Amino acid sequence: MNSQTIITILSITLPVFGAGVGYLIKTNIEKKKALTNEVTKERREIYQQYVNLMIGFFDHTKVKRKDSDSKMISELFDFYKKYVLYASPSVIKSFSDYFQFLYKNNGEENFDSKKNLNYMTKIMLEMRKDLGLKNKGLGKNGEMLMRALLTDYDELTK
Repeated sequence: MNSQTIITILSITLPVFGAGVGYLIKTNIEKKKALTNEVTKERREIYQQYVNLMIGFFDHTKVKRKDSDSKMISELFDFYKKYVLYASPSVIKSFSDYFQFLYKNNGEENFDSKKNLNYMTKIMLEMRKDLGLKNKGLGKNGEMLMRALLTDYDELTK
């Protein structure tokens, strides 16, 4: 084979090879993007359940329903079953920190409402970060997320 033949063969095979590799890379990127979109959709739905649960908790406490604590814990466990597969590590850590706080303070008379609020809102703040939302101006732990729901917010956060 002469050099002209080799150049001709290479000029035909290299673009075909390059196109094949490019196609495989594009397909791989599209699959990852589709999976990410699906996971993000699941996260949004699961995170919305948590927000609904927390807002519902405040609604129950305002009307002084007695079953609110046990029902909330039960619903938090149900939430945990769903979110553990989709949540980011920072959301899982925040949720775990909150549960550890609840375990340590279970039944105590001097329950620290400010810490409770901070843990609850930290979870929401991490969820917002996970979804790509901005959190500027919401406070260190996202305390401002619950301001509209608390009549004594300013006293509580002093």
